[in-house]
Amino acid sequence: MNYYFDFDNTLYETAKLTEVMLNAIVNSIFNKTRKNLEELKKYTKENFNSTTGNIFNFAEEMAEFFGVEKESVLENLNNAIYNGDSIVFEDAKRYVENLYENHNKLYILTYIPDKKNHDYQMKKIIGSGIAKYFDGIIITTEYKFNLKLDYKNGIFFDDDPRDLNGLYEKNPIKVIRIRKENNKRSKIDMENNDIKEYTSFDDIKID
Repeated sequence: MNYYFDFDNTLYETAKLTEVMLNAIVNSIFNKTRKNLEELKKYTKENFNSTTGNIFNFAEEMAEFFGVEKESVLENLNNAIYNGDSIVFEDAKRYVENLYENHNKLYILTYIPDKKNHDYQMKKIIGSGIAKYFDGIIITTEYKFNLKLDYKNGIFFDDDPRDLNGLYEKNPIKVIRIRKENNKRSKIDMENNDIKEYTSFDDIKID
């Protein structure tokens, strides 16, 4: 059986990573300047736009603003990303491990809007520690339902209603929505009742 998993907000708690990365920037600057830690946290949180901002550019801007070497801040930032195993949802990890142990074919299928984000996405996947369970990693700037995949012999897991609806139209074996708390897309209701929703992988039973 072929299983395709979205990465962000399906396997990986992406909002938590943002918090971890901002803390890495804050701690780097604090260790060099000894400025008030709470004020640093407040300033950092208020000045980073997680929707449109580039975290690496932001780290460099923060380093320059506080007179700290950019290299040290970027090093700590990358270390935070490469040590992201705690950011993987525990139920997702259990589910993937079980499929892997039962000799299924597993793939990460992740969409990025810009090719410039490819390296960053790969860093996240490597840092998650779960890449070892997957037979392939597909990072695409094309919509997931417009690729040359064997959709009809696949089971797909995703959080994004756009991708879920598009994948469903490809007549796969099954499309499953992962609807995690605190994910902004979880606020969007699905109109397609054939796409089952789960808040935890532990509750999924595939016939």
